[in-house]
Amino acid sequence: MKRKVDHHRNDSYTQTGPNKIAEVASEYIDFHDPSSVRSHNASILSNQFGLKISLPEDRLCPPIPNRLAYISWIQALIDSTSPNYGTTYDPNRQVIGLDIGTGASAIYSLLALQSRPNWTMCLTDIDDKSFEYATQNIKLNGFSPRVKMLKTTALHSLIPLHQLDVERLDFTLCNPPFFASDKEMQSSLAGAGKTTAPSTICTGSVNEMVTAGGDLGFVLKIVQASFTLQDKVQWYSSMFGKLSSAQAIIEELRNRGIRNWAVGSIAPGGSTRRWIVAWSFWDYRPRNDIARGAALPSLSMYLPDPTEYVCLMSLGQEVAAVWAKVRELLVSMESLFLDWDEQESVVVGGVAQNVWNRVYRKAKKAKMDVGDTQDTSPVGRKDRPVALVFRVRMPNEDRQIFLEWVRGLDSVLWISFCGWIHRAIREA
Repeated sequence: MKRKVDHHRNDSYTQTGPNKIAEVASEYIDFHDPSSVRSHNASILSNQFGLKISLPEDRLCPPIPNRLAYISWIQALIDSTSPNYGTTYDPNRQVIGLDIGTGASAIYSLLALQSRPNWTMCLTDIDDKSFEYATQNIKLNGFSPRVKMLKTTALHSLIPLHQLDVERLDFTLCNPPFFASDKEMQSSLAGAGKTTAPSTICTGSVNEMVTAGGDLGFVLKIVQASFTLQDKVQWYSSMFGKLSSAQAIIEELRNRGIRNWAVGSIAPGGSTRRWIVAWSFWDYRPRNDIARGAALPSLSMYLPDPTEYVCLMSLGQEVAAVWAKVRELLVSMESLFLDWDEQESVVVGGVAQNVWNRVYRKAKKAKMDVGDTQDTSPVGRKDRPVALVFRVRMPNEDRQIFLEWVRGLDSVLWISFCGWIHRAIREA
């Protein structure tokens, strides 16, 4: 199949999204010709991202939009779970990632390193040829000082922190072999069970495409490694070629007690859909559109709890009066901290427990009535353990107040907080 593509666009990296890359068009490329696909990818990486790449004929030639979509999702995940409770990219934050099975192109690391100057990457691969080319591609782009590479064997952990000489990671990513057997791979590449024929050729080798148990079997090993390392990595993640595998991994995580995960779905330019699952032993909650980024009926039962709650104001309410009521309410409670941005009508606060319900207030009053004057108030004490960190914001153009779950593992506490604020807004 031939599709139109344009090798001559030169958008900046920040303006180039997965869908734009997928839709670029001006000259014909035969996506069933391996050499054309390699040339096309090299041109896209050079003109759109300023990257150089060298690829062998017998290894996977990755589709750029798909890989860019995964990296963009990871970046948003990291940005929205920052220890400083920020919501956007922090150029001063030092981030370390691991690309498990980087492949000959090292495409994920190239895109990550090019777009985030303070990021460093660790790369592993079990295949000699893929590792050789990945090393070459890192050197071609001058990224060697920001990269640690490890040629692994079957004896290594999939997340070999000790061998990489790193103590912790901010994230891992992985594009695992999707198929459980060569027969399954050949059947899929032939279009079995699909309404349309594959739109591009697959140049991947068997070891890149096939593993025992397919993508599910491979990622189950990552899950097992994550329970050994736990909070030494903030976010573990993987892409999936099969919806059933993503669903099975989420079920496994829930059964093992994971309470913080995120689900993404990518199909840039209408390409083959892929799914992403990330999980964490930390309590920093992703932005809602990242945590629940796979708005498909087939995944509705597998999504995490919402991290955003919207309170609608009635037509008769004045914006200033409602915001003043919210401010009065938050100031009156015993918080660990409240950080206000009056210009943007935003506040970030934290509490050590439910300090707004009647049980807490009644117990507090009882202690005061019997003369217990010992100061156990958490107000201003950031040394206390945090049970919930929230963000409340009121965009000027909307008659809505947004409550965001920034940190915490107790969904009941979060829902209770939302209900408390919402009731106050209705009564304002």
